[in-house]
Amino acid sequence: MSFPLVLLKNVSKQFLLPQGQNVTILKDISLTVAANQTLSISGISGSGKSTLLNLIAGLDYPSSGSIFWKEKCISELSADQRASLRQGFIGFIFQGSNLIPELTVSANILLSARIAKKDPSVYEERAKMLLQRLGISELAHRMPNLLSGGERQRVAIARALILSPELIIADEPTGNLDEENAHGVIELLLELCKIYTTSLVLVTHNPYLADQTQHAYKITAHRLEQWR
Repeated sequence: MSFPLVLLKNVSKQFLLPQGQNVTILKDISLTVAANQTLSISGISGSGKSTLLNLIAGLDYPSSGSIFWKEKCISELSADQRASLRQGFIGFIFQGSNLIPELTVSANILLSARIAKKDPSVYEERAKMLLQRLGISELAHRMPNLLSGGERQRVAIARALILSPELIIADEPTGNLDEENAHGVIELLLELCKIYTTSLVLVTHNPYLADQTQHAYKITAHRLEQWR
C-alpha cells in the first residue's frame, strides 16, 4: 500500500486567549500531499497559512484531527520523536534566508548536515552541485552580507535540499524580493523539486507564484479550499 507523504484528516486549530476565550484559526482541514507533487497555499494575512505549515511540519499540535507523515500519525508523537523523523524528511525555506552571518555560503549549506549529526564532508559534492544548478557556484566562499536578497534565497534553497528531503516547506520565500527576483527564485525552486523528485508546499500571497504549482489552495473563513 502506498501512503502519501503528508495527510491531514479533519484538522482544526484553536488558540486560548489570555481572557480565556478560544479562537479558531483552522477548521476541519483535510489535505493530501503526494510524492513529487507541488502545491501552493494562499490567503489573506492572518488567515492561518503559517499555522497550517507549522502543523504540516510537525512544529505544532492540532487541537483536533490527525496528521500523518506516510504511515505514521505524528500528532500522537512527542516533540523529540517528531524532530527525529523530520530530519531528512522535510527541508525548510523561509521569507528571510536565515543564513548565519559568520559562515560562508558553503558552510551555511552544510550546517544542515551538522545539525542532523551527519558528516558534512559526505555532502560537499552535493553542495557544489546545488550551487552550480542555482547559478551561484562563484559565491561558495562568500559571506552572507555580500550577497543580494535573491542570492541569499538561492543559498536557502540549496540548504533546504542538501539532505535530499522528500518534502520542502516554503513560507513566503520570496516575500522580501522584487518581482523579477521572486519569479526567478520560484522557477529555480520548482525546477530543482522536479529534478530531485521533491514535493513542495509553498505559501505565498502572490497569485502568479501560486499559479506555478500543480495544485493551488486558499484558506478562507478558517477552511482550506482547492481552486486549481
